Amino acid sequence: MPFTVITMTSVPNSLRGDLTKWMQEIAVGVYVGNFNSRVREQLWQRVCDNLQKGEATLSYATRNEIGYTFDSCHTEQQAVDLDGITLVRYPIHQQSAEPGAKHGFSKAYQSHVIRQLERYGQGHKERQDKSPARPAFVLVDLETTGLDEEKNQIIEIGAVKIAGGRTDEFQRLIRTDAKLPSFITELTGITDQMLLAEGCDRREALQALAEFVKDLPLVGYNIKFDIKFLESEFHKIGLQWRAVKSIDLLSLVRKEKLFLDNYKLPTVLASYGINTEVPHRALGDVQLLAQLLTKLNKFEDELRRKG
Repeated sequence: MPFTVITMTSVPNSLRGDLTKWMQEIAVGVYVGNFNSRVREQLWQRVCDNLQKGEATLSYATRNEIGYTFDSCHTEQQAVDLDGITLVRYPIHQQSAEPGAKHGFSKAYQSHVIRQLERYGQGHKERQDKSPARPAFVLVDLETTGLDEEKNQIIEIGAVKIAGGRTDEFQRLIRTDAKLPSFITELTGITDQMLLAEGCDRREALQALAEFVKDLPLVGYNIKFDIKFLESEFHKIGLQWRAVKSIDLLSLVRKEKLFLDNYKLPTVLASYGINTEVPHRALGDVQLLAQLLTKLNKFEDELRRKG
């Protein structure tokens, strides 16, 4: 049962009675307790339905990169996933993107990355074939509507397959059955109109990805996040799929860069001399990861071990 904390700036007497049945008030407006997810959800719903003024936050332990997540009621703060790390977003302080601003990279930049990947995929072939070529693998990144694979959905898949001196790209926008949260549109540039016009059916996208990947190792940044979402989405449409092998670039970075202020992707890229803004579009992010992996000392060893 996960440890849970609820804080409130103003607690109605009716709510205080409900809260103290399950939790202990350790300071004014601060309640702690241990109980299952069903109790937590019902108790939090009770708080949100009856909070007349002030703010409330819910924090509890969960299995993600930082070990916890949170929700809020009557506040501006929102939980936002940035490359698998849960951050706090204050929308009131954010400026909207300029009209007409585009997310992603130019075609010239994309061509440059592809050439880099092709040279990397050739590996030791450039040295008169004295050593075998690097094993094939697939870089993958997802854009989702939130952090919970059970409640949220994938809206974009981007992948690049590197095999020998050849690279193949995969990209799909996926239609959803609900309106996109505004902060997701602001972060990624993906709109409901784009998904309606350019998106494909979920089953079609997932089956195409499975055919693209086959049994090759999946490589990503905090790859566990991507894999759990993919496995959940396949399960929802009645298909069985599991990643046979995977390599997490975040884990490799943590071993090489012990003293970074944080391990958000922009910080990590800058530490390796990749000073390019993260577009938060699946294929664009994959192209940045492609540059990152060429700079990781242990990636090739890990690839040969798992490839």
